[in-house]
Amino acid sequence: TNSRPVIIVETMSDSMYLNAFDKFLQDPNISMNPLNVIAAYNKNSVLPLAIFYRNHGYRTFVLLDNTEESKQISAQLESNQFSPIQTIFFEREGKKLESIEDYVVIEDYLHAVNQTYEIKLRQEGYSNLTPESINSKDSKGILEKLKKIWQEHSDDDWGEFNNEEITRYICEKITLEETNFLSDKTKDQFRSLYRLIAERIRQYQNTATKSDLEKFQKKKG
Repeated sequence: TNSRPVIIVETMSDSMYLNAFDKFLQDPNISMNPLNVIAAYNKNSVLPLAIFYRNHGYRTFVLLDNTEESKQISAQLESNQFSPIQTIFFEREGKKLESIEDYVVIEDYLHAVNQTYEIKLRQEGYSNLTPESINSKDSKGILEKLKKIWQEHSDDDWGEFNNEEITRYICEKITLEETNFLSDKTKDQFRSLYRLIAERIRQYQNTATKSDLEKFQKKKG
């Protein structure tokens, strides 16, 4: 088996957040350091990538959104002999999260959205969004809510909401150490994600070691 486990994520944003917040939190107990984070180009390539790495001897884990498509991927992984331990859905305190963006407190995320779009859409009459304007939308997850707001402004030429730009903004600020806008709560919520991943890897190693031991004892017997 190759020593560094692989964690496959669905988007480039997932991979950027995992790496950036890892450096930001600097917590050796839950570091992403021993992991290779691999971003799939789209949801269709998650399964083939997972099978590829597993078949090449990597301990392979998959981090998924809580969308219908991702639930299908999870079912396909199981039917391809992946253990449920290897599939990790975004969650916090037992509550499912739609995407990695939902680990960022709304106020913190909106800071990045407002900073980015205030400049980009100045001509189009963009005014700063508030948590209230987001919470009034009856969609799940911050990304869906923001997409809704953008759709409402389609006549104002706002175009489409681009979450990757916001990812770049947040990750760049972390690199530059300009992180005053990120609250302790956001940091804690990302810590809970890293703890979940570390816990699953430990669980998987324990079951793998146990089954290796059983095989070895059978051979001896």
